[in-house]
Amino acid sequence: MSSPVYLLLGESFLSEEALDRIRAEAGTDSLSEDTFTADVDVSTLMSALDTPTLLGGRRLVIAYGAQDLRKEHLEALERYIESPSPHAVLVLIASGRNKLEAMVKGKGTIISLETPKGRKLVTWIRQRAGEHGLKIDDRTAWALIDTIGSGLRDLDGALSQLVTAHGTGAKLTAANVRELFSRVADERIFAFTDAVGDRRLAPAMTALRRLLDQGEEPLMVFGALSGQVRRMLRARRYADQGAKAVGDALGLPGWRAERLQKQARSFREEELVEAMSVLAETDVEMKGGDLPPEIALETAVAKIVAGIRTPAMF
Repeated sequence: MSSPVYLLLGESFLSEEALDRIRAEAGTDSLSEDTFTADVDVSTLMSALDTPTLLGGRRLVIAYGAQDLRKEHLEALERYIESPSPHAVLVLIASGRNKLEAMVKGKGTIISLETPKGRKLVTWIRQRAGEHGLKIDDRTAWALIDTIGSGLRDLDGALSQLVTAHGTGAKLTAANVRELFSRVADERIFAFTDAVGDRRLAPAMTALRRLLDQGEEPLMVFGALSGQVRRMLRARRYADQGAKAVGDALGLPGWRAERLQKQARSFREEELVEAMSVLAETDVEMKGGDLPPEIALETAVAKIVAGIRTPAMF
């Protein structure tokens, strides 16, 4: 027998899936379903709960944003929960902890729907991929997180797109993710190069690590970094004259010229010249030095952002 009252706490996407399970378990009448928000009139909510369905099934009554229910709602619901209608199933959906927990506890069912994070999110993605008929490993799951973000609805939608593109049963790699969502991956590259241009070391390092973790080739990321420094060096000669001068000289649209002008002005010209020297040394190191390419890249970013000069070689 299903519960007469449910309280769903947490992520909205998971709440919708929990709702589907409640519908199936309780066998509610799909033609007699009422949905309300927290601003519903108390009498309207209670009337829905007390009204039998025409076909004799159980009515599903859903209240979204239940954490915002007013005092009069809570008082009416407290009385209702003590003696719920046999003709209805009440589902209260709340985004966080609230007074309803104590009210429902022991009388109904509380379902906590915590958003998975970190390794738990990777596990969720892999399980979800399996439900979609896809096979992915941890690296591919991380690539999805870094490309799409951590929103469950967006991740599930991305998996659906991957099924459409590659078919059920496909075994996917991080490269498949980057190929299908290349525009989003490009945005990640811009986030990295812009952080370097803005001289924000922590965001630059975070963006770099995400790019590498999602499987981007170090030499490709190095090329993007080199391009950013070259653009800033060219722009620096015109930066003090304003964004329009930068745009005219480099052939950039206004919004990009404004961004580049601001970034170029955050460096002295000699710092950008020195940055080119750092990049030259990094290129040699990545193609045959002792440091792993990832470490060589991180070292270069730290030097460029901080403006640390390379020691003279004798």
